[in-house]
Amino acid sequence: MFSQPAIQQLLNQYVLVQLYTDAVPDAYQPTTSAEENLKLRDEKFKVAQLPFYVILRPRGNGLYDEVGRYEEGRITDEAGFMGFLSRPLAAAQAENRVQAFRQDREGALALP
Repeated sequence: MFSQPAIQQLLNQYVLVQLYTDAVPDAYQPTTSAEENLKLRDEKFKVAQLPFYVILRPRGNGLYDEVGRYEEGRITDEAGFMGFLSRPLAAAQAENRVQAFRQDREGALALP
């Protein structure tokens, strides 16, 4: 499914992050251990399913907002997965349009 062009187009708009909870590949050492990653997943996301797909928006200083979560482990519903990827992108685009409109209005109101 990940090789399909429509899915690729959506995925390319995100930064992929993988959380290794069984064994961390040597290429990523030194880093947190698989045990630490498992604890993070369990405490922060309160899930045990694998695979687990979540979309996060970083806020800085290690903080983030969860903006999307795919509730199935194994992807069996292509349209549902595409919706999972599409909704946060559409919401971000709408938010950007509102902010741009507000900036335009404020700029126009500031003119004599």
